[in-house]
Amino acid sequence: MVIEAAAGLLDADDPTTAIRRESAEELGVTLGPLTHVLDAYMSPGSVTERLHFFAAAYTPADRTGTGGGLEEDGEDIEVLELPFAEALAMTRDGRITDAKTIMLLQWAALDGPFAPTPAHH
Repeated sequence: MVIEAAAGLLDADDPTTAIRRESAEELGVTLGPLTHVLDAYMSPGSVTERLHFFAAAYTPADRTGTGGGLEEDGEDIEVLELPFAEALAMTRDGRITDAKTIMLLQWAALDGPFAPTPAHH
């Protein structure tokens, strides 16, 4: 199993609609306000896929489903909630190796909600 942030293909949706859909399917969470973090090509020399990265706060009240993904899509997802410091440490020791997840955790540490001082943009 790979530990990764919720993600999915656009399937003809715009990026915000897609991340709301994937969050509901994979995590069982209905997202409120989204923060657009960045867009990136993961391997521009060989793949033209562009990823759109978002972050969103949530509370237990936002858990509106069980998550786990869609069986018809072949998804077998276990929802993990980790303390931020532990998740960041997992990027250092190899337990989290998914690039998009590492990028989101590093954004959270550098510019996001866990930054040492609030970012001024």
